[in-house]
Amino acid sequence: MYQNLKVAVLIAAAGSGKRMGSGLSKQYRSLGGMPILSRAVMAFDRHPLVDSIYIIGRKDELDYCQSEMVEPYGFSKVRSLVEGGKERQDSVRNGLTALEDEALVLIHDGARPFVTEDVITETIRKAAERGAAIAAVPSKDTIKVAATESATEGEPPVRYFTETPDRSTLYQIQTPQGFRREIIEEAFAKAASENFYGTDDAVLVERTDKKVYFVMGDYKNIKITTAEDMETGLAILRMMGGPTEERKEEEAVEYRMGTGYDVHRLVEDRRLILGGVDIPWEKGLLGHSDADVLVHAVMDALLGAAALRDIGYHFPDSDERYRGADSLKLLEEVIGLLHDNGFIPVNVDATVIAQRPKISPYIPQMRENMARILWPQLPLDEAVRRINVKGTTTEKLGFCGRGEGIASEAVACIRTK
Repeated sequence: MYQNLKVAVLIAAAGSGKRMGSGLSKQYRSLGGMPILSRAVMAFDRHPLVDSIYIIGRKDELDYCQSEMVEPYGFSKVRSLVEGGKERQDSVRNGLTALEDEALVLIHDGARPFVTEDVITETIRKAAERGAAIAAVPSKDTIKVAATESATEGEPPVRYFTETPDRSTLYQIQTPQGFRREIIEEAFAKAASENFYGTDDAVLVERTDKKVYFVMGDYKNIKITTAEDMETGLAILRMMGGPTEERKEEEAVEYRMGTGYDVHRLVEDRRLILGGVDIPWEKGLLGHSDADVLVHAVMDALLGAAALRDIGYHFPDSDERYRGADSLKLLEEVIGLLHDNGFIPVNVDATVIAQRPKISPYIPQMRENMARILWPQLPLDEAVRRINVKGTTTEKLGFCGRGEGIASEAVACIRTK
């Protein structure tokens, strides 16, 4: 029966790379020499029961998707690329609208590159027979239900567990999720009329009081969401006999260097803040923000390495939002910019140039303050080892030597993720 139905596959690929820490959308990243999305498409393009494939992507990436994800691999079943929406559910709705005369619809995540022929076949078969079927695997972990206890004023909320469901009834949901076309279209129409957004497509069908049936998935059918998932994906490729050469074009690590320099005038009635440390002294640095000359130099070095202009461009002194700003908070924004553009810091070396005061007692705290922001995922002692701060005088020469100001310079190394 199911062999006679025309089957369409909607591949949702309109997500971004935020959790991946990269400016490149996660599904376009290379995994073992082939883009993640292209691997997912290939599984369906080769499947004998699939008739057509519709890839749903971000509007500004459709041309890139066509030229880099589709054309190089000669896929024969890709009918069109569809503009995605604000949320995943909006994107899938757009994909349903683009369908032609297909009677059965599979919906699959573009970031799941390891779906097998057997899982696809069983999803098609069960959906044709029962109307709705999704791939899932039994939960390996104990799952608990949490609640929040009201906290006293000034204290953070307290979380506690209320129950532990029977693990034998719990499953981790995957894709593909397969549906008779009329069933999934009815489910999306109902959700749209009620402005309801679900965590997957099947929950929309459940809300129409129809049953969604189970198909055994595959534990290797992971969704590539974080940088750690990329490592898992490479391990899966090795298990499957795929390429073990990890340094392919987009996976090759690129290292970059950048320098930063900043100077601020010393004046009375200002705090002296260096590396986020409030140093007691008779004068402080003049500036639109807190004038932390050390952090500013580090920020400029990081931005320079990533070719992202300078701090004056991103945090202009004409913008009142940055008046008196904590420079460590601005450093957090710079790290966010680096991550958004596919970079992470490797190490930093900075020098504070001042005749007075002596900064050596404060250097350990300066390093900790910046290390927490630069490498929040690392243990603090390991992060601190990646940043060096030095102090030097100018032997009383120049504006620093005369006590008119303090300068700082920094060198930063960054790499692609």
